[in-house]
Amino acid sequence: MDTIMLCSGYLPSTTFIHNIFIENYMLSANGSYVKVYIYLAKCIQAGEKNLSVSSLADKMDNTEKDILRALNYWEKNNLINLLKNGPGNEITGIEMLNPDSPSPAKAVKHPVKSAKNEELAALKADTTSAKEKTSAGSGSTAKNIVQKPDIPLSTPEIQNPPVEDLDTKTASLLSTANKKQVEINITPDQTRRLSDDEEFVWTCRVIESYINKPLNPKEVQLISYLYDNLGFSPDLLLYLYEYCISLGKTNVNYIQAVAFSWDEQDIKNPEDAKNASSNYNSTHTAISKALALGRPLAMVEKQYISRWMDEWHMDLSVVLDACSRTMLKLQKADFKYTDGILDNWHKKNIHTLQDVGKEDEIYAQKNAGIQNKKTAVTTPVSQQDKNQFNKFQQRGTSQAEVDELEKKLLAH
Repeated sequence: MDTIMLCSGYLPSTTFIHNIFIENYMLSANGSYVKVYIYLAKCIQAGEKNLSVSSLADKMDNTEKDILRALNYWEKNNLINLLKNGPGNEITGIEMLNPDSPSPAKAVKHPVKSAKNEELAALKADTTSAKEKTSAGSGSTAKNIVQKPDIPLSTPEIQNPPVEDLDTKTASLLSTANKKQVEINITPDQTRRLSDDEEFVWTCRVIESYINKPLNPKEVQLISYLYDNLGFSPDLLLYLYEYCISLGKTNVNYIQAVAFSWDEQDIKNPEDAKNASSNYNSTHTAISKALALGRPLAMVEKQYISRWMDEWHMDLSVVLDACSRTMLKLQKADFKYTDGILDNWHKKNIHTLQDVGKEDEIYAQKNAGIQNKKTAVTTPVSQQDKNQFNKFQQRGTSQAEVDELEKKLLAH
């Protein structure tokens, strides 16, 4: 391959990025996180002021939670230091750290700040007393203690949550998980190993801050299962809780259902989860437009869509085609009528537009055959049959008789 020559015809204002960051951190990081880091480096090196989380979110067309997640990620990797203050623990300052200072291998393997490590060491020594203070309900004292998640050595299996407590999409995907008999069972060895996993413990602590309470054994077991058995990354776990909390759902059953649905869809990172959520919302919007509703869908309507898309695995184009047929037939939206069309197609194993086209051809051929039969049955009778005397027996006359009659007439 030819060598590529790099050159520049101008001297730009520059932002310095350490090569160690590029080699040891950038390549494995989420692209949106890298954008935040580089932009922060530019702002700090340029001496910009009045920087805020909201301004960063506006610049990058992200949410403030996306920016906070990126900042927490780089702090976890010892590349920045977040200064926090106030009752809301708000960020008041950001200090860029030298990537060359910590050992890159150590930073990648144990991406928890040294201060956090000291906290965790003290945490291990004080776990028992912290539990006692929490169970005694010691108010402010308990709130000031950063607790290590209570990971019991022996925990009962988590029962699958009732489907009726969930939204339509997660309920449907959870039903699929139930059929596969997904079991959540954390062994004592896993529990001990995860108790010493600093990244896991750090993730649990952040989740505790999200839900504003210590994790109970059932919640810890679920997080352990997602982290160790399903391979959910810390970023995905944090986004899972952020997503559920944004919907007003903190129940462990609901969170479990969403997590299982993401696993069914092979979602591995927050970006995949965002795309899945966006696609789901765009599906609702497309169907609503096809039926000329001009409003958000009701829950019962979403249940229909969930059955079409998740249980029957219909292509969106097929669903939209059924909606169009409904509108042409009834001149109004009717989910029951659309459901009838799709149910008929589903029973015939029709799930794509190509299948629909073939079925239309078969129907047209059958309909043409029926019309031909009807035409044959209803063919008009001959003029002779229409004679009002056709029911009387006609007298036959031979040729000899006709000749005889002619002779008589000529004789006269």
